[in-house]
Amino acid sequence: MHVVVATATTALERALARPLEAAGHEVIRVRTGAELAAKLAGHPRPSAAFVARRLQGGDALALALAGDVPLVLVSADEEDRDAAHAARLAGFLRVPFAPSEVLASLGVSTRTKRVVLLADDSDLVHRHTTPILEEAGYEVVHAYDGDQALALLPEVRPDLVITDVEMPGKDGYEVCAAIKRHEGTQHLPVIICSSLGEATDLERGFDVGADDYLVKPVVPEELVSRARALLAGIELAGRERVLVVDDSPAIRHLVGDALSRQGFAVTTAFDGLDGWERALSSVPPFDLVVTDYDMPRMTGFELVHALKNDDRLRSTPVLMLTARDTKRDQAQMRAAGLNAYLVKPFGADKCVALVERMLAERRLRAYKEASRLYISDGAVRAAEAQAESNQLFAYRAHELELSVLFSDIVGFTSMSSVLPAPQVVELLNGFFDAMCPIIKTRGGDIDKFIGDAIMALFEESAQFDEPHPLRCVRAAWEMQRALDVFNASLGREPPLQIRIGVNTGPAVRGDIGSRYVRRDYTAIGDTVNRAQRYEANAPRGGVLISAETYARVKASVTCETVTGLKLKGIETPITAYVVTGIVGG
Repeated sequence: MHVVVATATTALERALARPLEAAGHEVIRVRTGAELAAKLAGHPRPSAAFVARRLQGGDALALALAGDVPLVLVSADEEDRDAAHAARLAGFLRVPFAPSEVLASLGVSTRTKRVVLLADDSDLVHRHTTPILEEAGYEVVHAYDGDQALALLPEVRPDLVITDVEMPGKDGYEVCAAIKRHEGTQHLPVIICSSLGEATDLERGFDVGADDYLVKPVVPEELVSRARALLAGIELAGRERVLVVDDSPAIRHLVGDALSRQGFAVTTAFDGLDGWERALSSVPPFDLVVTDYDMPRMTGFELVHALKNDDRLRSTPVLMLTARDTKRDQAQMRAAGLNAYLVKPFGADKCVALVERMLAERRLRAYKEASRLYISDGAVRAAEAQAESNQLFAYRAHELELSVLFSDIVGFTSMSSVLPAPQVVELLNGFFDAMCPIIKTRGGDIDKFIGDAIMALFEESAQFDEPHPLRCVRAAWEMQRALDVFNASLGREPPLQIRIGVNTGPAVRGDIGSRYVRRDYTAIGDTVNRAQRYEANAPRGGVLISAETYARVKASVTCETVTGLKLKGIETPITAYVVTGIVGG
């Protein structure tokens, strides 16, 4: 295997590399965050990586979250174990460690199946249960008494333990208690599966930390369902990261366990100040915070206020757990920026449902915000109207008067053929960053980008005093002036030049495309086609407008007349105008 070892010290690097190389693995040594990021994204892709928490120029957790190479976090700080677990890393290796632990961590990080340790003194139970778990996709390791089960833990590092109670040596309660006491295994889910089914038996099982309790005989479907539910936090990769803040261990466990079972990566804090410090240090930020109100050192209200006043954290949704339910309390919470609250006492199911709803709303908001970068404002409004009308597969089309702007970079095709692809993308995006805000400021809708070309639509709007033809021409003129500034900032020789064409007239705007697969909300018609042809005939660095546009703006612009102009596909020569200035500006 190709294994990356990323540490800041030679001693730790050697301690990790020696057992790996002795076992025949190829070790790739790196020292900085930048080197690690390059190796994780490189080819051939490493099989796994051992990474010290603090590297020069990068935090291991942030780098791990950005990639998909199995990563084992190496640290002398036991608190980093929780961070590794919350970040869904492949494993955690505490310093100091034995060489065998390095190889065991590698095996765990690179395995493709989740491992279940089945502890039961009955051979019949093993023969009956193993095929059920293997058919569900798990690998099963067998132990026939409690002592053997505990001895196997550091070797096989299971993802789940299923244990009987009545066994030779340590019984199932003692096995479970030992697992939950040990810092290295306390996050390991345990199912007690026993013929002891009295209320006192179940109570004792949960008292020692069992995550679930099944009474024999067990229905196969029920066993698989409970196992999957407990492993959801591992198998449901990509679920959100939730910070649970409460000074009550019971509430922290209740909420944290319920959310973990739904696949969320849960981090807990024991009071408001601890929660605030964890929120500040988390990279990336938590996706949601669940907090109690009455806590020492910092109340939930003070925590919400601090989160909402931090530029990086203010968008994090917050759910308050509180016994305060007066109108005054609710108003105070809303004023602080609280997103939702849950009145005590509450059931775990209700808490989970509320968290799911809040995160679904957050995902929807994020999707809508991101979508606005990919589709035009007109398309956004059309999509929202279509959704409200509940007629998702209906076509819409209406005729209206538009001013259409086309811009195009002169010689861009030949330019892009000689520049490296990253440089082409950087140059083009910088150009669009300079041009697009001008169009938006003048009330234009950026309909689409066609390579290096921009198509923008202007129509009448109550938000603007000027008519759309004048706003469109102003935008075109200002784009040419802004290009001079853009070229000067780059010091580019030769400088970029653009042609811009503007036309005004009737067009059809609506849904163009497949009814069921993919469509655009755009404008079509002769007015649009001619606007593109005016752009093709515009002088370098100039703006060419149609006679129809000129008739609407002539009192506000100065122009040179171009007669006898031939446009592609139009037999009769036409008159057009090159803009030379804006009156009064």
